[in-house]
Amino acid sequence: MKILVTGAKGFFGRNLIFHLRNAGYNDISEYTLESTKEELEEYTKSCDFVFHLAGVNRPEDPADFMKGNAGLTEMILNMLEIYGNPASVLLSSSVQAGLDNLYGASKRKAEELCFSYGKRNDVPVYVYRFVNLFGRWSQPNYNTVIATFCHNIARDLPIRIDDREKLLRLAYIDDVAEQLIRILETGIRIPPGEFVTFPPSLIYERKLGDIADTIKEFKDTGRDFSGDSDEFRAKLYSTYVSFLPE
Repeated sequence: MKILVTGAKGFFGRNLIFHLRNAGYNDISEYTLESTKEELEEYTKSCDFVFHLAGVNRPEDPADFMKGNAGLTEMILNMLEIYGNPASVLLSSSVQAGLDNLYGASKRKAEELCFSYGKRNDVPVYVYRFVNLFGRWSQPNYNTVIATFCHNIARDLPIRIDDREKLLRLAYIDDVAEQLIRILETGIRIPPGEFVTFPPSLIYERKLGDIADTIKEFKDTGRDFSGDSDEFRAKLYSTYVSFLPE
């Protein structure tokens, strides 16, 4: 099976590709910021499945929200149709798509484009509205506050908490990657226009202040929490370890 992964060098893409290769998938085309339009055309000609993870969430120019999210999505779907390739598409969207802001609007547009593509071509499309993701290879001050906390605390740098009681909804990147590969392998069809629901049991709700305190505990005690009975603590510890200075 030929797989196309967009955003291949990003936090989500790197982790998904790692899990795909571990599962035995080696024919993977990687679309990145450095890739050309011609390369994307070659990838879309023959791929069997598209994991569309690329997107823009902190552009310097607000106009890039629509260009980088909806625009790129439209380009990929148009290429698939031009080359008569009925590939399935999985879109990484965000819970922000339900909000009234520029980022959310661009994500909603990308969702609509995917749903329309699936309906026109009678092919499965999978649209996830993900909560905040955390795990290794995330970037501090960019991907997630957990990445920032882990990076700074590991280096004795200050962290900023405006509201300790703020509740975050989180999913661990390894769990997400495994779910996506399960979609790839089962080929389950979702009713047209419906979102794919991430298992509620794998979504964690934690207060911002408690997360910071837990990471500080990792730093202060130096203990190994990888086998902790609390799954979230164990996953948070694994993330923290990935940020330790070499």
